[in-house]
Amino acid sequence: MKENPNWNKDPSIKWNFTKFLINKKGEAIARFEPTASFDKLDKAIEEELKK
Repeated sequence: MKENPNWNKDPSIKWNFTKFLINKKGEAIARFEPTASFDKLDKAIEEELKK
């Protein structure tokens, strides 16, 4: 975030540790930058599994 404060406005993948959450239909439903906390990822995964 410090290196590129506008990272969320640019859709390109800047680092190979960007994570994507894929639903049961194989669709990307969320994107997480390498700096995203694992708590945020865990919460998104748990919410998707409830569907």
